[in-house]
Amino acid sequence: MEKKRTKKMSAQKEWAKERYQGMENLLIPSFAPDFRTISEEGIRHDIRNSIRHGFFSAMSIPVGVTTEEHKQFLKIACDEARGKILAGDIIGEKTLEDDMAMIAHAEKVGCTHLFISPNRSLQARTEEELYQGYVERISATSLPVVIYGSFSELYKNFGPGGVPLAVFDRLADLPNVVGIKLSQGLNLTTAIQICEKLSDRLLIGPVNLDFVTILAKRYPVQWSGQWNVESVQSPEKPYAVELMRLLNTRRLEEALKVYAQLEPALNAFYTLQAPLIVKGVHPWSHLKYYQWCTGGNGGLIRNLPGVPVPVLDAEARHLIRKTYRQVGIETTMAPEEEFPVGKAASARGARAEDLAETPYYQQA
Repeated sequence: MEKKRTKKMSAQKEWAKERYQGMENLLIPSFAPDFRTISEEGIRHDIRNSIRHGFFSAMSIPVGVTTEEHKQFLKIACDEARGKILAGDIIGEKTLEDDMAMIAHAEKVGCTHLFISPNRSLQARTEEELYQGYVERISATSLPVVIYGSFSELYKNFGPGGVPLAVFDRLADLPNVVGIKLSQGLNLTTAIQICEKLSDRLLIGPVNLDFVTILAKRYPVQWSGQWNVESVQSPEKPYAVELMRLLNTRRLEEALKVYAQLEPALNAFYTLQAPLIVKGVHPWSHLKYYQWCTGGNGGLIRNLPGVPVPVLDAEARHLIRKTYRQVGIETTMAPEEEFPVGKAASARGARAEDLAETPYYQQA
């Protein structure tokens, strides 16, 4: 193991060490039944439900929204979260100009931290080009920044498992780069290589909870998130939140018992999502359904032309409910008809027949 550096931590890294602890979920947009606008009520409901779950932060992910809607989405989330839960945002628009505008907007509306992944707006041909692309965005803000350790075909020659480790090693020295998320698609060997290189400067956030109990014994693993944590817990049984709390207080034996409780749900979720992640796809309707089952707003996302998002059918919904029961979690008693429109719209009288379309959803 290489010698650790003793350089004094920046204010942002100190902030992260103190505040970036626990579980961070994904905040997915909610839409009006006609899909013409986002649903402010639905977004606010999901922030409140994230607080009920015990998450330390909610990370907004701008799926299915325009750049202007992304700004509106984030403003609503930050307003509802202020003083109660951290509110992060994923920066990854189509162009550098849009990325820079979103970063400025995030600061303006009170975002607490950013997740920056320029893969969409920057197709780097060399490690230096990738590094400069990151630096251009990161240096545009003083907000704490988390970077993304994930496999990418674009960078398969840049480091182990397609992770541009040499680039990230340089980024880790920047004062406001505070953590790295380890994607679900990475194997344990690659995760350890990343930890060995970066854990003296960055907080490590593995998505794979089965990695957490191993890595936390040696590296600064005090958080996991930016994934659908609701798939393994409920506000009444916050297994993942409790797991991380126990690990952060060095109570490994108790943590392992909690892990055993949530493991069947975790395995079911990984079976669903892991094969899709390596292809750059997410099961968005499934994720919204998981959240709805544990008190979230629910509702369908917009159609994403050309994106092979899997359909949430009756069999998939039954399996999700069955898995929750297997780990002792009681799901919502609301009728299934509420889910497609979402709780907020349903409370105003909207019904499934009011939907302009039903993307990635099958009723029967």
